[in-house]
Amino acid sequence: MRLSFLRNFTSTIRQRFCLLALVCLMAGLGAERADASDGVVSFRREVLPLLTKLGCNSGPCHGNLTGKGGLRLSLRGEDAQNDWLTLTHDAYGRRVSTSVPEASLLLAKPGGLMPHEGGIKFRNGDSSFRVISQWIVQGATDDPNQAKQLEQLKVTPGQVWVEPGNDKTVRIQVLARWSDGTSTDVTHLSVFDINETSGATISALGEFQADRPGEWVVGVRYLGGHGVSRLVFLEDNPDFVWKEMTERTAFDKAVFNKLKRLRRLPSAEATANVLMRRVYLDLLGVLPTPGEIQAYESDPAPEKYEKLVERLLDRPEFADFWALKWADLLRNEPKVMGSKGNWQFQRWLRDQFSQDVSMKEFARELITTTGSTWSAPASSFHRTNRDPATAAETFAQVFLGYRFQCAKCHNHPSDIWTQNDYYGLAATFANLRRKEINNVRRDRFDKHEVNGDVVVYVQGRAQMVQPRTGLTLDSKPPGGQMLKDDDHGPNAALDHLANWLTSDQNRQFARNLANRVWFHLVGRGVVDPVDDFRDSNPPSNPELLDALENAFIEGGYRLKPLARQIVSSTVYRLGAHPSEKYPATEADFGRSTVRILSAEVLRDIVDQATGYQRPNELAPNGQRAGQLAAANTRGEEFMKVFGKPERLLSCECERSEETTLAQAFQMINGQTVREALESPGNRISRLLEMAGHDPEAAISELFMSALSRRPTTTEVNASRAFLARSMNQRKAWEDLVWATLNAKEFLFRH
Repeated sequence: MRLSFLRNFTSTIRQRFCLLALVCLMAGLGAERADASDGVVSFRREVLPLLTKLGCNSGPCHGNLTGKGGLRLSLRGEDAQNDWLTLTHDAYGRRVSTSVPEASLLLAKPGGLMPHEGGIKFRNGDSSFRVISQWIVQGATDDPNQAKQLEQLKVTPGQVWVEPGNDKTVRIQVLARWSDGTSTDVTHLSVFDINETSGATISALGEFQADRPGEWVVGVRYLGGHGVSRLVFLEDNPDFVWKEMTERTAFDKAVFNKLKRLRRLPSAEATANVLMRRVYLDLLGVLPTPGEIQAYESDPAPEKYEKLVERLLDRPEFADFWALKWADLLRNEPKVMGSKGNWQFQRWLRDQFSQDVSMKEFARELITTTGSTWSAPASSFHRTNRDPATAAETFAQVFLGYRFQCAKCHNHPSDIWTQNDYYGLAATFANLRRKEINNVRRDRFDKHEVNGDVVVYVQGRAQMVQPRTGLTLDSKPPGGQMLKDDDHGPNAALDHLANWLTSDQNRQFARNLANRVWFHLVGRGVVDPVDDFRDSNPPSNPELLDALENAFIEGGYRLKPLARQIVSSTVYRLGAHPSEKYPATEADFGRSTVRILSAEVLRDIVDQATGYQRPNELAPNGQRAGQLAAANTRGEEFMKVFGKPERLLSCECERSEETTLAQAFQMINGQTVREALESPGNRISRLLEMAGHDPEAAISELFMSALSRRPTTTEVNASRAFLARSMNQRKAWEDLVWATLNAKEFLFRH
């Protein structure tokens, strides 16, 4: 009991000592503020943003669902009124004491004068200390009606290019423009985020410092406003001379303009064989045949590449390949769709790309179609997205490139979207109903029961309750107008959303899809990741994104005209080898991106290079892997190891492009490769026959089949020497083919 008394007594003395120190600090501060203050401190415009900047109301701290240390605030100040009540009235008024301001825990704990789990957040003299203390001295009032509304956040400099040798420090200033026409410097109240923390720092007052040349984007947040500052610190390239490049498209002009300013040189154009292989893989997902290579080599026309592109765009493999990409995004997989529904939706997707329909009509069909998923396959969008929240998130991510998931439980931390935006969009899908038809049957390919048909229909009004406020929200597109009260007929909400999405005024739809096409053909999005458009993740080359958007719109929102223009550009034709001096990077689009081939493409070209007709139990007609509807590979380890997605997410990120040791094992001795090599009727039988009278022709056929080029003299001589000392010619040829399949040149798109 005595020990308990002593501990309490000691604690009390310590707290009083700390408070005495605070009294001394406040005494000096009060006089300073009395002279310097030019107005009343606003709780909503200054104190709450400051708590957000300091991290006090973040998820790991008092903004946690259960709070910390007995104090619970709304996440990032979303509920200003309750936060004010919590700070000023809870805990017997000890957190904020207007009668004895120096005794306020809101100053003592983060100021380091009392124990604080979150550590020291400010000290006497800091701008943060002055703002909070002055608010308490003035009475710690709330200002719900008097608070001006933020209309615009202006960040300066918006963009700056810093020459070599200059000071690598840039001061960022943030101005808030209010609804009454006034402007205020809110730099000290703003949150700063750097996209790349390596080699750079930024202070709480916006002083950015770089340790090396490079390019950074600083995201700025204050209240609901967002802005960015793009800072480029140039390398010291004193003898840089730009090498003139052919500008075939507006994309080339945009990329080369930036490279000139960065003082970096793009790679030389790829050789004809490398470019031919690349465009086949990117447009069709297959390799050129030896006959096609020979025909291309012998074509004397100067525009033979452009003619090749036209032929490829008209081939059926184009529709197969791009249907596969969209089947991933729209999560077409048989666990939800059933076997027949899975195939019906895949055929519908393929037909859209075969006919090169406008992506406006493509999106409209998916959003507005209801009915049987067997007879109206576009309604499968609503079969896969079985609840309003999932449908809203998929819609935003696929068609707009917005990650809405972060606005489900709270306002988006790094974007403009609020919970009202999230549930307004989700309300669009809230009156959709689904009825499962009792037609379960046994599937002759799968040998097990699968789901039957589902009928999607509309019932009731498109409304949804916002869980935090309890308000009932009508359908509202993100950034669009709410559905009118007198327009709630059948499909009204879906039609309203589709009309808004495909309106000529909604440029984000075109920007997002154009960026996705560029990503698939070039290997990296101008906005990257491609489904994360936000102010704090701006395009790496705004001029290039504008050019892509304009080209997509001018092409009638169709895929083929944009793909044609991209693969015809000089940027697309650049080689993967960096320039010897001042090389551009893949992020600059100044050289070709080297990446491992996707699972389906790799399995198909293994079969194509070996001439193997692989039996296929997954499809009725023995389709290639790139034509399959199902996400599940039914035990085929090869495609799983090489990153084929399970289609659980509407995100490009679900398809893995990492290289792993397991992939090496699959290529060295995996079942998929072994079957292709050892099949009696594969290409090796033909090569053996050719080698009997013309071994060099056989070797050339092998290299053109697998690597899309003729062998070098060294490769021919080495191959002939290997064959000459081999007792078993069949096994020797299998080994030669195996060697080409395991070459990096085969495994990677370059």
